[in-house]
Amino acid sequence: MPITTKQLLGIMDLNEAKRIKEILAERGVAIELGHNKQTCTRGCRVTVEVWGELEDLPKIQELLREEQAKLLEDLDFDPEQSAEVFDANKETAVCPACGTRFSTDLKECPDCGLVFVSEDGAG
Repeated sequence: MPITTKQLLGIMDLNEAKRIKEILAERGVAIELGHNKQTCTRGCRVTVEVWGELEDLPKIQELLREEQAKLLEDLDFDPEQSAEVFDANKETAVCPACGTRFSTDLKECPDCGLVFVSEDGAG
C-alpha cells in the first residue's frame, strides 16, 4: 500500500516506532519510518520520523491513545488535571501538579508549592 498523502506523525525511538508499525499493520494501517538528518538521531538512542496517511489518522490516534492509557494505568496521574491552566482572572484555580483547588490571590499552590507566574513574568 503506497503512502501518497503523508503526514508527519512525530519523531520516535526506532524500536518503539517499529513496534507501533507492527501493531498498526495488524490493524490494516501502514506507516513509514524515515531518517531525516535534521530531526533524527543516531548513536545510543536512534530516532526516526514516523509518517502516515491522512486518512489513517483516526486509527493511528486510537492506537496511540491506547498505548498512552497503558503507560498511565498504574500511575497516580490524571491527564485532565495536568492540563489545568492558572488563570488569574478566575476566583479559583486547580494546581496541575497536585490537584489542590486554591484562590488565585495566591501565586503558588498552598499544598505542593508550585509557583504560578503571569505572562508578563510577574508573580
